[in-house]
Amino acid sequence: MVVKAQLQLSHCAAEVREHDPDRYLATLFAPPEAREALFALYAFDHEIARVRHVVREPMAGLVRFQWWREALDGIEANKPLAHPVVAAMQAHWARFAPLRPRLDAAIDGRELELSADPPVDLVALERRLAAGCGEIALAAVELLGGSDERSHAAARYLGLARGLTRLVQALPGDLGQERMRLPSALLDRHEVDPKGLAQARDGRALAPAVAALAARARTHLHDARRYRREVPRRALAALLHASLLDRYLRRLGRAGHDPFAPVVVRPGATAPLELLGRHLAGRY
Repeated sequence: MVVKAQLQLSHCAAEVREHDPDRYLATLFAPPEAREALFALYAFDHEIARVRHVVREPMAGLVRFQWWREALDGIEANKPLAHPVVAAMQAHWARFAPLRPRLDAAIDGRELELSADPPVDLVALERRLAAGCGEIALAAVELLGGSDERSHAAARYLGLARGLTRLVQALPGDLGQERMRLPSALLDRHEVDPKGLAQARDGRALAPAVAALAARARTHLHDARRYRREVPRRALAALLHASLLDRYLRRLGRAGHDPFAPVVVRPGATAPLELLGRHLAGRY
C-alpha cells in the first residue's frame, strides 16, 4: 500500500497558498528558519489588504485598521490579541520588531484605499502603492537579510509592479462595488467614462488605461532586475515572484488588456520549476 505524505501547513502558510499563490511558491525557496516568518508577513498583508473588500463604510474599515495597530502594540507588550496571524507574528517577533515601522506604514497605506476619491494621477497612485505594497516588499527583503540599499531599491520597484498588477486584477470587483481606483488623469487621457462599466461587464473601454498600467508595471519589473546581481542570495525569495507577475501581464496582453477577460491569475503547474531555475541562477 502506498501512503502519500501530506504537507501540514501552518495557518499562515495555508492562507498565503490560497490567497497569494505567487508569493507562497516563492517563499518555499526562502531559508527554512525564516520561512514561517515570511508566511506570517504575507498573511498580515492579506488581512489588511482585504479590508476594503469586506466593508461598506469607511468607518468600519478604520476600525479594522485600528484593531491591527493595537494587535501589534499587544505583541510588543506581550499581550497579544486572539488571532492566528497575530500569534504567528508574535512567535517570530524577534524578526518582526525591527520592521514595526514598515508594518505601521503598510496599514496607513491600506487605510488610504478607503477613500472614495481616486488618485489624481499616476504619481499619486504610486505614492499610495508605495505606502502599502512597497512597505511589505521592503519588509520581506529585510526579513531575509536584504538590508542594503540595492535590495531596498529592487523591493521598492517590485512592490510597485505588484501593486499595479493587483490593482488591475481587482478592477472587476471594484467596479462592482462602484469604486474607481484608477487615476482620473489616466481615464481622461484615454477618454474613459467609468459610469456603466460594471453593469456592462465589458472592459474594452478600459483597455487603453489598463495597457498603460501594465506597461508601467513591466517597467518597474525591469528596474527591479537591474539590482539582481547585488541582492543577497538569502533574500531572493522575497523577489522571486516577479517572474509570475510577468506571466500574468503577458496573459493580460493576449486578452487585449480587458480587465473583465477570463485571464488565468493563479500560477500554472510549471511555475515551481520556473522559480527553481531562477533561484538557482540568482535571478528573479
